[in-house]
Amino acid sequence: MKLLSVGLTGTTDDIRARLQKDCITLKQEGFRVAIDEMNKGSYTFLGCNVIEGELSFRNYERIKSLLKNYVASILAEIIIGREEKRLVEKTVNSNYYYFSAEERKVIFDNAMKALDNDSEMYTEFNLSSRRKKVFDQILEYLETQHELVLEGFINFRLKDYKKRLTDIVDNAVDDFMMDLEYKEFIRVLRYFVDIQEPKVEEVHVVISEYGSYKILDTSGKIVNNKELDSFVAESINEINYEDLLVTALISIAPYNIMLHSFDRNSAEHIVETIKNVFDGRVALCGGCHMCSKDKVVIQSLEGFSAPPEV
Repeated sequence: MKLLSVGLTGTTDDIRARLQKDCITLKQEGFRVAIDEMNKGSYTFLGCNVIEGELSFRNYERIKSLLKNYVASILAEIIIGREEKRLVEKTVNSNYYYFSAEERKVIFDNAMKALDNDSEMYTEFNLSSRRKKVFDQILEYLETQHELVLEGFINFRLKDYKKRLTDIVDNAVDDFMMDLEYKEFIRVLRYFVDIQEPKVEEVHVVISEYGSYKILDTSGKIVNNKELDSFVAESINEINYEDLLVTALISIAPYNIMLHSFDRNSAEHIVETIKNVFDGRVALCGGCHMCSKDKVVIQSLEGFSAPPEV
Protein backbone atom coordinates (compact mmCIF):
# COMPACT_ATOMS: atom_id res chain seq x y z
CA MET A 1 0.00 0.00 0.00
CA LYS A 2 1.46 3.37 -1.05
CA LEU A 3 1.49 5.80 1.85
CA LEU A 4 3.09 8.86 0.28
CA SER A 5 5.41 10.01 -2.52
CA VAL A 6 7.86 12.85 -3.02
CA GLY A 7 8.70 14.50 -6.36
CA LEU A 8 12.27 15.74 -6.78
CA THR A 9 14.66 16.98 -9.42
CA GLY A 10 18.24 15.78 -9.61
CA THR A 11 19.70 12.77 -7.83
CA THR A 12 17.58 10.92 -5.30
CA ASP A 13 20.15 8.42 -4.05
CA ASP A 14 20.89 10.23 -0.77
CA ILE A 15 17.20 10.65 0.05
CA ARG A 16 16.42 7.02 -0.74
CA ALA A 17 19.31 5.88 1.49
CA ARG A 18 18.14 8.11 4.33
CA LEU A 19 14.55 6.85 4.09
CA GLN A 20 15.68 3.25 4.06
CA LYS A 21 17.80 3.86 7.14
CA ASP A 22 14.91 5.56 8.96
CA CYS A 23 12.64 2.60 8.17
CA ILE A 24 14.91 0.04 9.85
CA THR A 25 12.91 0.24 13.08
CA LEU A 26 9.77 -0.72 11.17
CA LYS A 27 11.55 -3.71 9.66
CA GLN A 28 12.42 -4.88 13.16
CA GLU A 29 8.69 -4.82 13.94
CA GLY A 30 7.93 -7.06 10.97
CA PHE A 31 6.99 -4.36 8.47
CA ARG A 32 8.95 -3.83 5.29
CA VAL A 33 8.72 -0.51 3.52
CA ALA A 34 9.81 -0.42 -0.12
CA ILE A 35 10.99 2.78 -1.74
CA ASP A 36 10.08 2.72 -5.42
CA GLU A 37 11.04 5.25 -8.07
CA MET A 38 9.07 6.62 -11.01
CA ASN A 39 9.96 9.34 -13.51
CA LYS A 40 7.41 11.94 -14.63
CA GLY A 41 8.91 14.53 -16.95
CA SER A 42 11.78 16.26 -15.16
CA TYR A 43 10.70 14.91 -11.76
CA THR A 44 11.58 11.68 -10.05
CA PHE A 45 8.98 10.45 -7.56
CA LEU A 46 9.98 8.33 -4.60
CA GLY A 47 7.06 6.29 -3.28
CA CYS A 48 6.91 4.74 0.17
CA ASN A 49 5.00 1.42 0.19
CA VAL A 50 4.37 -1.14 2.91
CA ILE A 51 4.80 -4.55 1.26
CA GLU A 52 5.08 -6.82 4.31
CA GLY A 53 3.45 -6.94 7.72
CA GLU A 54 -0.02 -7.05 9.25
CA LEU A 55 -1.39 -3.65 8.35
CA SER A 56 -4.33 -3.02 10.66
CA PHE A 57 -5.90 0.43 10.78
CA ARG A 58 -3.95 1.25 13.93
CA ASN A 59 -0.65 0.12 12.40
CA TYR A 60 -1.44 1.91 9.17
CA GLU A 61 -1.97 5.25 10.93
CA ARG A 62 1.14 4.81 13.09
CA ILE A 63 3.40 3.87 10.15
CA LYS A 64 1.98 6.68 8.03
CA SER A 65 2.69 9.15 10.82
CA LEU A 66 6.25 7.87 11.21
CA LEU A 67 6.91 8.07 7.48
CA LYS A 68 5.57 11.63 7.32
CA ASN A 69 7.93 12.64 10.11
CA TYR A 70 10.84 10.93 8.36
CA VAL A 71 10.06 12.64 5.06
CA ALA A 72 9.46 16.06 6.67
CA SER A 73 12.79 15.86 8.50
CA ILE A 74 14.71 14.85 5.36
CA LEU A 75 13.09 17.51 3.16
CA ALA A 76 13.57 20.24 5.76
CA GLU A 77 17.29 19.45 5.82
CA ILE A 78 17.42 19.50 2.00
CA ILE A 79 15.66 22.87 1.84
CA ILE A 80 17.84 24.49 4.51
CA GLY A 81 21.07 22.77 3.51
CA ARG A 82 20.84 22.89 -0.28
CA GLU A 83 17.85 24.79 -1.67
CA GLU A 84 18.36 27.80 0.59
CA LYS A 85 21.70 28.58 -1.03
CA ARG A 86 20.12 28.27 -4.47
CA LEU A 87 17.25 30.58 -3.51
CA VAL A 88 19.62 33.24 -2.15
CA GLU A 89 21.79 33.07 -5.27
CA LYS A 90 18.73 33.33 -7.52
CA THR A 91 17.47 36.37 -5.57
CA VAL A 92 20.83 38.13 -5.84
CA ASN A 93 21.15 37.47 -9.57
CA SER A 94 17.53 38.37 -10.35
CA ASN A 95 17.09 41.46 -8.17
CA TYR A 96 20.62 42.85 -8.43
CA TYR A 97 21.66 41.81 -11.92
CA TYR A 98 23.16 45.28 -12.52
CA PHE A 99 26.04 44.57 -10.14
CA SER A 100 29.13 42.86 -11.55
CA ALA A 101 29.59 39.12 -11.06
CA GLU A 102 32.27 39.83 -8.45
CA GLU A 103 30.01 42.25 -6.54
CA ARG A 104 27.10 39.79 -6.62
CA LYS A 105 29.45 37.14 -5.21
CA VAL A 106 30.30 39.44 -2.28
CA ILE A 107 26.60 40.14 -1.65
CA PHE A 108 25.78 36.42 -1.82
CA ASP A 109 28.58 35.55 0.62
CA ASN A 110 27.45 38.26 3.06
CA ALA A 111 23.85 37.06 2.91
CA MET A 112 24.92 33.47 3.61
CA LYS A 113 27.07 34.66 6.54
CA ALA A 114 24.03 36.45 7.95
CA LEU A 115 22.01 33.23 7.68
CA ASP A 116 24.76 31.34 9.51
CA ASN A 117 24.92 34.02 12.19
CA ASP A 118 22.91 33.26 15.34
CA SER A 119 22.95 36.91 16.50
CA GLU A 120 19.94 38.52 18.17
CA MET A 121 19.10 40.24 14.88
CA TYR A 122 18.12 36.89 13.38
CA THR A 123 16.92 35.03 16.49
CA GLU A 124 13.56 34.22 14.90
CA PHE A 125 15.22 33.14 11.67
CA ASN A 126 18.35 31.35 12.83
CA LEU A 127 19.28 27.89 11.60
CA SER A 128 17.29 25.87 14.14
CA SER A 129 14.24 28.15 13.83
CA ARG A 130 14.23 27.94 10.04
CA ARG A 131 14.57 24.18 10.08
CA LYS A 132 11.72 23.78 12.59
CA LYS A 133 9.37 26.12 10.73
CA VAL A 134 10.00 24.38 7.41
CA PHE A 135 9.62 20.95 9.06
CA ASP A 136 6.29 22.00 10.61
CA GLN A 137 4.97 23.31 7.29
CA ILE A 138 5.92 20.13 5.46
CA LEU A 139 4.31 18.00 8.14
CA GLU A 140 1.17 20.13 8.04
CA TYR A 141 0.98 19.71 4.27
CA LEU A 142 1.39 15.93 4.49
CA GLU A 143 -1.49 15.71 6.93
CA THR A 144 -3.89 16.26 4.04
CA GLN A 145 -1.76 15.37 0.99
CA HIS A 146 -0.08 12.10 0.01
CA GLU A 147 2.14 13.59 -2.68
CA LEU A 148 4.63 16.47 -2.35
CA VAL A 149 6.62 18.02 -5.19
CA LEU A 150 9.54 19.77 -3.53
CA GLU A 151 9.96 22.60 -6.05
CA GLY A 152 6.26 23.45 -6.05
CA PHE A 153 6.12 23.27 -2.26
CA ILE A 154 8.96 25.77 -1.93
CA ASN A 155 7.43 28.15 -4.48
CA PHE A 156 3.86 28.12 -3.22
CA ARG A 157 3.93 27.00 0.42
CA LEU A 158 7.07 28.71 1.72
CA LYS A 159 6.37 32.27 0.59
CA ASP A 160 7.04 33.80 4.02
CA TYR A 161 10.33 31.89 4.24
CA LYS A 162 11.37 33.11 0.78
CA LYS A 163 10.38 36.67 1.73
CA ARG A 164 12.70 36.52 4.75
CA LEU A 165 15.52 35.31 2.52
CA THR A 166 14.88 38.26 0.19
CA ASP A 167 14.98 40.66 3.15
CA ILE A 168 18.36 39.27 4.18
CA VAL A 169 19.70 39.72 0.64
CA ASP A 170 18.42 43.33 0.66
CA ASN A 171 20.20 43.94 3.97
CA ALA A 172 23.39 42.46 2.52
CA VAL A 173 23.13 44.88 -0.42
CA ASP A 174 22.65 47.83 1.97
CA ASP A 175 25.75 46.75 3.92
CA PHE A 176 27.68 46.33 0.67
CA MET A 177 26.79 49.86 -0.48
CA MET A 178 27.71 51.31 2.91
CA ASP A 179 31.04 49.52 2.73
CA LEU A 180 31.70 50.99 -0.73
CA GLU A 181 30.86 54.47 0.54
CA TYR A 182 33.10 53.99 3.57
CA LYS A 183 36.02 52.86 1.39
CA GLU A 184 35.56 55.89 -0.86
CA PHE A 185 35.43 58.11 2.23
CA ILE A 186 38.70 56.60 3.48
CA ARG A 187 40.31 56.99 0.04
CA VAL A 188 39.49 60.71 -0.06
CA LEU A 189 40.73 61.29 3.49
CA ARG A 190 43.97 59.44 2.76
CA TYR A 191 44.51 61.77 -0.18
CA PHE A 192 44.22 64.82 2.11
CA VAL A 193 46.60 63.21 4.61
CA ASP A 194 49.14 62.51 1.86
CA ILE A 195 49.16 66.10 0.58
CA GLN A 196 49.08 67.71 4.02
CA GLU A 197 52.37 68.89 5.51
CA PRO A 198 52.72 67.44 9.06
CA LYS A 199 52.53 70.17 11.71
CA VAL A 200 53.63 68.11 14.73
CA GLU A 201 55.73 65.02 15.36
CA GLU A 202 53.34 63.12 17.61
CA VAL A 203 49.94 63.48 19.32
CA HIS A 204 48.06 61.45 21.89
CA VAL A 205 44.31 60.97 21.38
CA VAL A 206 42.37 60.14 24.53
CA ILE A 207 38.88 58.72 23.84
CA SER A 208 36.52 58.58 26.82
CA GLU A 209 33.92 55.92 27.52
CA TYR A 210 31.24 58.39 26.35
CA GLY A 211 32.87 59.04 22.97
CA SER A 212 34.38 62.42 23.88
CA TYR A 213 38.05 62.92 23.15
CA LYS A 214 41.12 65.06 23.74
CA ILE A 215 44.16 65.62 21.51
CA LEU A 216 47.37 66.12 23.47
CA ASP A 217 50.95 66.82 22.52
CA THR A 218 53.90 64.83 23.93
CA SER A 219 54.01 67.05 27.02
CA GLY A 220 50.34 66.39 27.80
CA LYS A 221 49.04 69.80 26.72
CA ILE A 222 45.88 70.26 24.66
CA VAL A 223 46.55 70.72 20.95
CA ASN A 224 44.38 73.65 19.88
CA ASN A 225 43.11 74.49 16.43
CA LYS A 226 41.39 77.87 15.99
CA GLU A 227 39.66 76.91 12.74
CA LEU A 228 38.06 73.88 14.34
CA ASP A 229 37.17 75.88 17.45
CA SER A 230 35.11 78.18 15.26
CA PHE A 231 33.59 75.25 13.37
CA VAL A 232 32.50 73.56 16.60
CA ALA A 233 31.01 76.78 17.97
CA GLU A 234 28.85 77.16 14.85
CA SER A 235 27.84 73.49 14.50
CA ILE A 236 27.60 72.18 18.06
CA ASN A 237 24.04 70.85 17.60
CA GLU A 238 24.84 69.00 14.37
CA ILE A 239 28.44 67.88 14.65
CA ASN A 240 29.42 64.25 14.47
CA TYR A 241 32.25 64.02 16.97
CA GLU A 242 33.91 61.04 15.29
CA ASP A 243 34.08 63.02 12.05
CA LEU A 244 35.38 66.03 13.99
CA LEU A 245 38.18 63.98 15.53
CA VAL A 246 39.29 62.71 12.11
CA THR A 247 39.08 66.25 10.70
CA ALA A 248 41.12 67.59 13.60
CA LEU A 249 43.83 64.98 13.09
CA ILE A 250 43.97 65.66 9.36
CA SER A 251 44.36 69.41 9.99
CA ILE A 252 47.17 68.72 12.48
CA ALA A 253 48.67 66.01 10.27
CA PRO A 254 50.96 64.41 12.89
CA TYR A 255 53.69 61.97 11.92
CA ASN A 256 52.56 59.60 14.67
CA ILE A 257 49.32 59.09 16.59
CA MET A 258 49.01 57.23 19.89
CA LEU A 259 45.44 56.21 20.73
CA HIS A 260 44.27 55.84 24.33
CA SER A 261 40.81 54.50 25.13
CA PHE A 262 38.80 53.56 28.22
CA ASP A 263 36.73 51.05 26.28
CA ARG A 264 38.25 49.49 23.16
CA ASN A 265 34.94 47.90 22.15
CA SER A 266 32.93 51.14 22.15
CA ALA A 267 35.74 53.02 20.37
CA GLU A 268 36.36 50.25 17.82
CA HIS A 269 34.79 52.07 14.86
CA ILE A 270 36.62 55.38 15.27
CA VAL A 271 39.89 53.61 16.06
CA GLU A 272 39.57 51.53 12.88
CA THR A 273 38.79 54.66 10.84
CA ILE A 274 41.84 56.53 12.18
CA LYS A 275 44.06 53.52 11.47
CA ASN A 276 42.73 53.32 7.90
CA VAL A 277 43.13 57.04 7.22
CA PHE A 278 46.57 57.39 8.82
CA ASP A 279 47.93 54.11 7.54
CA GLY A 280 51.19 53.18 9.28
CA ARG A 281 51.17 56.17 11.62
CA VAL A 282 48.88 54.85 14.37
CA ALA A 283 49.67 52.88 17.53
CA LEU A 284 47.34 51.68 20.30
CA CYS A 285 48.43 52.28 23.86
CA GLY A 286 48.77 49.08 25.83
CA GLY A 287 47.59 50.79 29.03
CA CYS A 288 48.61 53.90 30.95
CA HIS A 289 47.14 56.53 33.30
CA MET A 290 45.32 58.13 30.33
CA CYS A 291 43.60 54.82 29.54
CA SER A 292 42.38 54.50 33.13
CA LYS A 293 38.69 54.63 33.93
CA ASP A 294 39.42 57.41 36.44
CA LYS A 295 37.21 60.12 34.91
CA VAL A 296 39.16 62.87 36.69
CA VAL A 297 41.86 62.49 34.04
CA ILE A 298 39.45 63.47 31.26
CA GLN A 299 37.44 66.00 33.24
CA SER A 300 40.59 67.91 34.15
CA LEU A 301 41.43 68.44 30.47
CA GLU A 302 39.87 71.35 28.60
CA GLY A 303 39.87 72.14 24.88
CA PHE A 304 37.82 72.50 21.74
CA SER A 305 37.60 68.78 20.96
CA ALA A 306 35.56 67.52 23.92
CA PRO A 307 31.74 67.49 23.65
CA PRO A 308 29.73 67.75 26.89
CA GLU A 309 29.81 64.45 28.78
CA VAL A 310 26.54 62.90 29.88
